[in-house]
Amino acid sequence: ETESAVSLNETGTRLAKAGEMLEAENNFLKAIELNPDYPQSYHNLGIMQAAQQRTQEAITNLEKLIELKPGIAEHYCNLGIVYYLEGTFHESELSFSKALEIDSNHPDSQFNLGKLLFNLERIDEAIPLIESFLNMKVSNTEAMFILGMCFQKQNNKENAQIYFEKTLGIDPGHLEARNMLKELNGSDT
Repeated sequence: ETESAVSLNETGTRLAKAGEMLEAENNFLKAIELNPDYPQSYHNLGIMQAAQQRTQEAITNLEKLIELKPGIAEHYCNLGIVYYLEGTFHESELSFSKALEIDSNHPDSQFNLGKLLFNLERIDEAIPLIESFLNMKVSNTEAMFILGMCFQKQNNKENAQIYFEKTLGIDPGHLEARNMLKELNGSDT
């Protein structure tokens, strides 16, 4: 009995979760060989390669996925993340922006674009994206912390303090937020 692309992907996913990456990859590649138009194979392979820092291969597979199934925000978001990991920030921004063109409320795209813009020191553009993300994912401490950092960079100490405190309210062990609060409070005296 011949294996289908679907069953090969299911097996590959199970193997990847079990840490058997080489076997998982072989299943995804076999699925692509069997049915080169089955998008899930490219998705699974691309995500696995990204997790292994094999960004060029991941980009190739995620672009093939988008070619087969355009119009899905998550696919562009994943591609944006891989470009970000690779340090190709312009391409990363284009991918996140395309995801938000497709779905303006795609939370992961809002957050990742906001984080990218923060890292590029484009604070005024980052803040509304991260705020919008936090309206949907109210307890995300990474987003709260980055928003606090955005406000600190704008010299808005009051809002910075609010978001560092919110971060600590959810994660009392968040060392960076604790240190930023100490720094803020130290500069007031």
